[in-house]
Amino acid sequence: MVKIAFVQLSGWSSFGMAGKVHCTGSCGASNHAPRHRSFLLFLMCVCTATLALAQSEETGISPESIRKGYLYKTEWSVDAALHTNGFYFGFNTGTIQTYRKTRINHFGIGILYHPLETRISQPTGFSYRNYSSYKFGKVNHLINLRAGRGNILTLTEKARKKGIALGLRYEGGVTLGLLKPYYLQVREERDGVIVAREIRYGDAPEDFLNTDHILGRGSFFKGMDKIKLVPGLFGRLAFRFDPGAYDNFIRTVETGIQVDLYASKPEIMVSEKNAQYYLNFYLNLQLGSRRTQAGKSN
Repeated sequence: MVKIAFVQLSGWSSFGMAGKVHCTGSCGASNHAPRHRSFLLFLMCVCTATLALAQSEETGISPESIRKGYLYKTEWSVDAALHTNGFYFGFNTGTIQTYRKTRINHFGIGILYHPLETRISQPTGFSYRNYSSYKFGKVNHLINLRAGRGNILTLTEKARKKGIALGLRYEGGVTLGLLKPYYLQVREERDGVIVAREIRYGDAPEDFLNTDHILGRGSFFKGMDKIKLVPGLFGRLAFRFDPGAYDNFIRTVETGIQVDLYASKPEIMVSEKNAQYYLNFYLNLQLGSRRTQAGKSN
């Protein structure tokens, strides 16, 4: 009696696909069985492997993307990134189009600093209160809302249980910049009494730029009703280092470049030159989950 244990299919190799057939037990016929029976069973194994590989190629999904019988079709993830002049948080949804390509939608929010911003902390004559450090000459916070589309490409293989897959992520879209006034606490004399007053640059430019009058940073949430809009575009290109490229749980580190281009120069600083575009290097941690055809995580 001939026993066939299993048919194992390897994934995509660097130059194409390959199939391997492994047998356990007695792969040859017994002394009493006809020899052609072993040959027929061997042909069955080869045909099974060929059909499985053809089906994988037709659907664009490699056997390596199958976990416990499920095919991943969609995914979602969150981003937490630091770049050379700020940070951002993002949310992504994706459709897994082929074994190596995922189409993504990105939504994000972040803060972009001027490259020449300098934080200042100085002693004051006010002994009854501690004031926060501040950034001299900063007139507005620049908060970016981003929405875009892009692709994730898997460039290299990884082992089923160990290893890291190398990938590429590129995306672009629209940016809506929110310019929110930056407030400072300044000292002011009223009827012979020194008091603190919270101002923005437009309220009192001379006091705003006088370090002898500045006590510290004002509230971030003040001035929400005075926000100005600056539309623009953004683009990102990054390498991905993905130990979970074929798993349902997404855990990826990305490093790349990001560019923000605005319709007009956002006024971030009053004492420094403001640019119309900003180029930054960034490092991103991405976590999320992949889902099957049934919409359930494996």
